[in-house]
Amino acid sequence: MTATFGRELIGLPVVDTRGDVLGSVADLMVDLTSGNVATLVIELEMHLDASKLPWPSEAGLMLLPSDEIDRVGAQIVLKR
Repeated sequence: MTATFGRELIGLPVVDTRGDVLGSVADLMVDLTSGNVATLVIELEMHLDASKLPWPSEAGLMLLPSDEIDRVGAQIVLKR
C-alpha cells in the first residue's frame, strides 16, 4: 500500500475480485513498529453472512489483513 492518510481510507467501499461490495472501511490498525497499516476494520453490508467469509468478524465488523488488498483507489479491491 502506498502512503496515504487514514482519513482517505475511512468510508471507502471494499469489493472482491468480482466487484461485489463487502462493506466499507470503518477503522484501521497500524503496526506501531513499522508504521504500516496491518489490518482494516470493515463494516460489513447488512445482507452478508459473515460466517461464510474467510476473515474474523463480530457484530458486523470484519478484520481484513492488509496483505489481502490488491489495490486502493476509489475503492479497495481484494485479491480474492
